[in-house]
Amino acid sequence: MKKNVIYSFIIAIASFAFMACSSDDNEQQYIGVPENAKPSSKFTFGNFDDEKYANDAVKMDVKTWGNGNGAPEFKSIELFADGHFLITTPKAKNSSKRARLNSRATDFEGTFDIDNGAYIYGTFTCVKKGVYILSNNTKIEIKDNGVTGYTKVTYTNSKGVNITIVVDINFNYKPEPVIRQICRSWRMDSQEVWLYTDKAYIGYGKQWLEMLRVKQDVKITPEGKLWGFDEDDILDDKGDYCRRVIFSPCGTFICFYQDGEVEVGRWEWKDKQNGILRCWEPFDLDDDDDDDDDYMDMTVRFEGKQMRMYCDYMDEEDDINYKVYSVSTFSARY
Repeated sequence: MKKNVIYSFIIAIASFAFMACSSDDNEQQYIGVPENAKPSSKFTFGNFDDEKYANDAVKMDVKTWGNGNGAPEFKSIELFADGHFLITTPKAKNSSKRARLNSRATDFEGTFDIDNGAYIYGTFTCVKKGVYILSNNTKIEIKDNGVTGYTKVTYTNSKGVNITIVVDINFNYKPEPVIRQICRSWRMDSQEVWLYTDKAYIGYGKQWLEMLRVKQDVKITPEGKLWGFDEDDILDDKGDYCRRVIFSPCGTFICFYQDGEVEVGRWEWKDKQNGILRCWEPFDLDDDDDDDDDYMDMTVRFEGKQMRMYCDYMDEEDDINYKVYSVSTFSARY
């Protein structure tokens, strides 16, 4: 039984049949769950300063492309609060669920092609309000900056050609404190996992980053060893450690893995009052035919400059019920 528990902190694992586990009867099956695997009952805000470009973070969805300027070069441009951008190109409709940085590149400064041109990721600078220079030698100028709805944008491509496009844009989310709390760049400090069956506690695993290397500690109980469980059943490969994740105020998240791979998905606050976050499995963000059932709900808790994501899920295999508790701890930093 192989469980990709690192990946599960942000998305539902498609191969698992998730079942509701909120009833008292289900909870009573899993005795001895440690307190640090459970979120606090109260949702409070942390102590975070806004990132440099928090007031510039926005997504522009293209509605019409300038006449006589060829085929549209992109479907949307999104500016993140940490100074990075994500361009979704027309190729994204054919992109895989697991998008990749080409040549196994990492997320250092520069511009990267993701999934054979489906996405372009890089940095931007703000020349003045509404005017941005992107690291792929292009420029965006929002004509009616601050106006929600359809507005004109001048796009200067890498050849120096100015193209007027009409985009759909939304600035209304900016004042919401709960949006500003999560929408930033996060570094994962650690990932902890507890595995249970309805009969016994199987084991515990923890991964963390130390001197740019992933360390891990796994403890299998005597019952787990008797049943043939090993470390791979508790923790996934070290290369799948999600070392950085970015949440945008426009519902996009990007997760960068230790092995240089990257995934793009979408998120929303399911319950802003209680800190319940929903993340969907990475897929073509504009494909209405995708299965909306492929998601994971997590309980988010902020404290100081850290964020913790708590989730638990169940799986049934060979007539045995398994339950996994997972806690991911992040610090607000690039």
